[in-house]
Amino acid sequence: MLRGDPDGLAAVRFVPAFPQLRFQRPLWVGSPPGRTNELWVLEQDGRIWAFENRLEVTERRLVLDISEKVYRRHNEEGLLGLAFHPGFARNGRVYIHYSADGPRRGVVARLQLSADRTRLDPTSESLVLEQAQPWGNHNGGGLEFGPDGYLYVSFGDGGAANDPLGSGQDVSTWLGAMLRIDVDAGERYAVPTDNPFIHRAGARPEIWAYGLRNVWRFSFDRVTGALWAGDVGQNAWEEIDILTAGGNYGWNAREGHEAFRRGVKQKDMIDPVVSHPVQEARSITGGYVYRGSAVPSLQGAYVYADYATGWMWALRWSGSAVTQQMRLGRGGPVSSFGEDGKGELLFASFDGRLYGFAPVGAESEGVFPRRLSATGLFLDTQAMVPNPALIPYSVNVPLWADGAEKSRYVMLPRMERIRVDRDGSYRYPIGTIFVKTFLAGEFRLETRLLVLRENGWAGFTYAWDDAQEDAVLLDARVNRPLSDALAGQLASKVWTYPGRADCTSCHTAQAGFILGFRSEQLDRPRAVGAGKQENQLQAFAHIGLFDGEPRSDPAWPDWTETRTDPTAQVRAYLDANCAYCHQPGGTGNARIDLRYGTPLGEARLVNEAPGQGDLGVLGARVVVPGQPKASLLYLRMLRTDAAGMPNLAHNAVDPTAAARVRTWIESLR
Repeated sequence: MLRGDPDGLAAVRFVPAFPQLRFQRPLWVGSPPGRTNELWVLEQDGRIWAFENRLEVTERRLVLDISEKVYRRHNEEGLLGLAFHPGFARNGRVYIHYSADGPRRGVVARLQLSADRTRLDPTSESLVLEQAQPWGNHNGGGLEFGPDGYLYVSFGDGGAANDPLGSGQDVSTWLGAMLRIDVDAGERYAVPTDNPFIHRAGARPEIWAYGLRNVWRFSFDRVTGALWAGDVGQNAWEEIDILTAGGNYGWNAREGHEAFRRGVKQKDMIDPVVSHPVQEARSITGGYVYRGSAVPSLQGAYVYADYATGWMWALRWSGSAVTQQMRLGRGGPVSSFGEDGKGELLFASFDGRLYGFAPVGAESEGVFPRRLSATGLFLDTQAMVPNPALIPYSVNVPLWADGAEKSRYVMLPRMERIRVDRDGSYRYPIGTIFVKTFLAGEFRLETRLLVLRENGWAGFTYAWDDAQEDAVLLDARVNRPLSDALAGQLASKVWTYPGRADCTSCHTAQAGFILGFRSEQLDRPRAVGAGKQENQLQAFAHIGLFDGEPRSDPAWPDWTETRTDPTAQVRAYLDANCAYCHQPGGTGNARIDLRYGTPLGEARLVNEAPGQGDLGVLGARVVVPGQPKASLLYLRMLRTDAAGMPNLAHNAVDPTAAARVRTWIESLR
C-alpha cells in the first residue's frame, strides 16, 4: 500500500456509524432535543426514520411518510430539511421543508408529535410559508433554529442557470436569500423586529441575508453562535460563508471571490471565508464546527465537503481569517452533515449509509512518494518495466482522452482477491491500485493512480518529464501546451493533467468508482502468443483474481470494430464516457440515464426537455429522432467549452464518436 498523503491530511478516517442500517437518499440526520440517545434521518422521497444511537442498532421506526405529496421530478427536489423546535421535548413541534407541485413551490410546514410521541402526525401539518419555484433546481431547503430561538430558512435563486430572474441581488424576493422568522408569534409566524430589512421599502422583511445562489446546508456553531453556510457555485467557484444580519454575499455579480459575467463588486458585498475552484469542488455541502470529543484534532474546526468529488475539508477561523485548512479525505457523495446529541459529527451519503469520524491509527503514517520511481510500481521506471504484481488489462470501450493511447494495470495487495457481489459489482481490498499511463505516440504524458485507502478511493497524477526518465506528482490541475510533434499525435494542442480533486468527478460512487474494470468491459479476446487468443475475463477468473464468479453480462462491443450493432456501440460509448455522472443519483444535473442496460424508452433521452439550457437551439431536446442538429446530446459532444461534454480535461472533439452518435440519431424514428 502507498503510505502517507501528499496533502498532509488530518489524522481522521470515516467509519460506518450504523453498519446494519441503510436509507434511500438520506438528506438530513440529527438528534431531537431531550432525546440525546435517538437519531432521526430524513429521506429525500418524503420519509423520516428514528432509531437508537448505538453502533449495533438494527431496527428503526417510521416517524413520517409524506412521499405521496412530496414532489420529486428534479434531482434537487423532495423532502429537503427538518428542524426541531427548541422546546420539542415539551411541545413536540417539528418543522419541515419540502417540494410540492400544482404549482411548483417550496413549502415550510409545522408538524406535531402523535399522542404516543413516537411519530409525527401527518394530519397536524400547518403551513408556515411557501415560495414559488420557477425551476426544479436551487431549492435551498435548509431549516435551523438559531441560538436566538428564531427559525432560519434558506431558498436558492430559483433555478436554471446564471440566475435568469436576477434573484440574488433582489431583496423583494425570498429567492437567493436566508430568512429569519419567529414561529412562536403571529398566525403563522412573525417577523423579528431586529431583522435587517424590516424598514426598507420594497424589501421582504423576513430576509436575514441575500446574494446567495443555493445554500446547501447551514449550521450554527454551538459555542460562538456563528451561522456557517455552504453556497453552491455556478461553473467556477464553490464557497463557504459566515452569514451576518443584512449581509450581501455577491451572487449574481460575484461567484466566490471573483466577478461573475463582468459583475462589479459593490462595497457592501461580503467575500466568502474560503472558496474552491471547479478543479477542486463542484457542489459544496455545508457542515458544522466540530464540538465533539471523539476526534480531538478537529475540535473547533469547521468541517464541510463537496458532493460531486467526495472530498472533505476542515478549516479554522480566527474571526477574520482562515488560520488553517486541511483536506480530510474523500467521503463519497456527502449529501448532508449532522450532529448527535453529544455534538459528534455524522454525515449522510447517497450510498445509503451514515458515517462518523474516528482518529486514524499509526498504520496510515508514512511519506507519500513524489516521484513515480519511488512508488515501486515499476522495476525500471524509465523503461516502464512493471512490477510483477501489476496485472495488465484492456477494455472494449475506452474513455475519450483527446486521442491518447493508454496502458492499464491493476495491483492487488498481498495476493488478495476481488470480491464479486450478488449484483455482479466488484469489491476491492484496501490497498488496491489501478495504474494508467497516457501516451502521445511513444511519448508518455502522465501516469495516473487510483488507490483504495481506508478513507476510500484517491487519485494521483504523475506528469512525465521531457527526458522520459521519471514522472513527478502534481498537486493541482495543469494545462500544458504541446509541441507540434506531440500535438500531431493527439487531437489537441493542449494536454490537461487532472488534480487530485478532479479524479472523483468521474470516478463517482454511483458508478462504483472504477470505470473500466467491469465484466462487460473485460469480456474480450487478448493475445497470448503467436496467433493465439484467450478471453481476458475468463483468464482472470482462472488465475483466481476473483472471489466469486464474475457475472457473464453481454460484453460491450469493441469500439474499434466497425462491423457491429451501431446502437449497441453508441450506448456502450455513452455509458463509458457519460454514465458515471448521468444515471439515477449521479452528479449530473440532467435527468438522463445513460447506462448501457437502461432501455431507451426509460433513459429520458428521446424528446426529453433539457435540464441545463438549450444552447440557443429552438425546440432543442436531449435527442430529437432524425435531427442531430436539434439534439443536445450531439451538440454538446461538438464543444470543448463549459457547455461541452464530457466537461473535464476535454480539449478536443472525439470525431469518431460524434459521427457515430450523429448517424444513430438520424436512424431514430
